Amino acid sequence: MEGKEKKKRSVEQQVFSEIIKNAYEKGITDRNLTVHKLLKDLETELKNMRVS
Repeated sequence: MEGKEKKKRSVEQQVFSEIIKNAYEKGITDRNLTVHKLLKDLETELKNMRVS
């Protein structure tokens, strides 16, 4: 059972890292992006990650 938990945690960390990377790239390319909008996007992505 411990192996499954580690694997799940690893996958979640990879997904989270990808979300942060995408947010960073979006922040660099989108001049109209505000901190509030970025946080809202992150919140949505994290909720989606938790659901799946």
